[in-house]
Amino acid sequence: MSDLWFGLLTCLLGILLMLLLSGQARRRKGPIHLPGPQGKRLLGHSLILRAMVPWNWFRSNALGGDQLMLRALQQWSEQYGGIYQLQSGWLGRLLLGEPSMVVVVSDPCAVHALLALGEDVAIKSRRYYGTLDQVLHPAAVPSSATASSSGHWRLVRRSLLHAFSTSELREDFEVAKVKALSLARILVDEGPGAVHDVDEAARRLTLDVMGFSKLGYDFQAVESPGEVLMLRLFEEVAAEWDARRRRLLGRLAPWVSDGAAEGQTRCRILQHFIEKVLWEDISARGPPPADDVTLAAQLARLRSPPVRGDPALTHERTLSELAAQLLLSHGPTGHAIAWALGCVAANRGAQDKLVAELKREGVFDDPLCLTYDMLLKLPYLDCVIRETLRLYPPMPCPATVRTIKKDVFLASGHHLPAGSEVWVDVFSMHRSPRLWHDANRFNPERWAATTTTTTTKAEILEHQKKNQYDGLCTVEPDADAEIDPHESDAGGAKAANQTSKAVSEPEATAAAVASCHTDE
Repeated sequence: MSDLWFGLLTCLLGILLMLLLSGQARRRKGPIHLPGPQGKRLLGHSLILRAMVPWNWFRSNALGGDQLMLRALQQWSEQYGGIYQLQSGWLGRLLLGEPSMVVVVSDPCAVHALLALGEDVAIKSRRYYGTLDQVLHPAAVPSSATASSSGHWRLVRRSLLHAFSTSELREDFEVAKVKALSLARILVDEGPGAVHDVDEAARRLTLDVMGFSKLGYDFQAVESPGEVLMLRLFEEVAAEWDARRRRLLGRLAPWVSDGAAEGQTRCRILQHFIEKVLWEDISARGPPPADDVTLAAQLARLRSPPVRGDPALTHERTLSELAAQLLLSHGPTGHAIAWALGCVAANRGAQDKLVAELKREGVFDDPLCLTYDMLLKLPYLDCVIRETLRLYPPMPCPATVRTIKKDVFLASGHHLPAGSEVWVDVFSMHRSPRLWHDANRFNPERWAATTTTTTTKAEILEHQKKNQYDGLCTVEPDADAEIDPHESDAGGAKAANQTSKAVSEPEATAAAVASCHTDE
């Protein structure tokens, strides 16, 4: 027995020595050595051992650990110029499979250069996104949110984009308006002095809108008087996704940890609901009509193509796609609504300007008159939303995680070695004093230069194209520009006549996906 333990100890020491030597070899590579804070040789940086900022970072108070982590990342970003490295320790590489180097990028030019490489060079990290696949499907089947951009998945994403066309967004807007007014009436009827969780109320709203308008399934979360169990389940599954990125034993954890076993049970409950309730409800409707391009209809077409050919999505991948769309859509949108309401409530000046704008358009006294086309006549509302997303991005860090397949040399001269993992730090980018004036202050007026009034259809389309929020606020607009509340009156009638963009043959797109046999 002693010989066995001696042999195991020798093997372990040999592995640790190899990891140390390989890490030193990697650090010698590259024309410009990436700077970074000093980490401990055995444990590395605690940020890497924790893996990533948890899903529920937005619920932490100002002094919580998650906020301290984001502040530390922001401090390092400013100290090292928006690109730096974190080193993982021996235990992290041995027990968690961490890469030897994690590069954190918040400089806008470096971020755009990284994303421009495409997934042929900077692929989605399986270490990060693989854990999401595990919680969404028992066999860890990838979805379009986690899969690589092969020819097959590009066509799948193209097919699903029909569900987010302008005409579909108009219908979604009407559903959201009805549900929002219903929620407002319920909250008002409880009378003054009632205490509400605004974040939960916003997620009730977004779950209902997502379910009814995109999937044809009414969760009735807004109308439910008590706790919405589906919302709690989604939050617990999201917490389990965060925990799986940090557990030392991976898939073996449920055998030795009660918490991991409970998390696995919650994931199975969600998976059962997706397959036995939601997907069976969609399948029972039969083939969707040609004018139905909702998310449920597009998934049905991909599963059962309208022409001959193999299904573009297997049954397992359809379930994983459905779970991913549901989990990743309602939560971030609900959190953004809650943050926007909180920012407006805490800033009386912004609140007064927003109320004045809504009264000018008649929306404040008659919310039912609000239409999708009227949104372009509410420039200050657009400024409030943009400023909220700047301060409180849905995924602060990492916004995306990429693994570098081959050596990359950025224009700045920095070298990203093959095998390194890159995090995009949107939180530090959005609050950098190098990029923003008074970066930590809620100031909707800074976006005045990007919100303009249009009078013709061509100008409206060009305005929407230029000002579509891509998830990265990287350019400081003219903070001194002013918004003229009366500027939009002249072109209001023409703007209201904007026609919806035609949907380009969704059935043909689904058929093209079905005929694609590109290997992933």
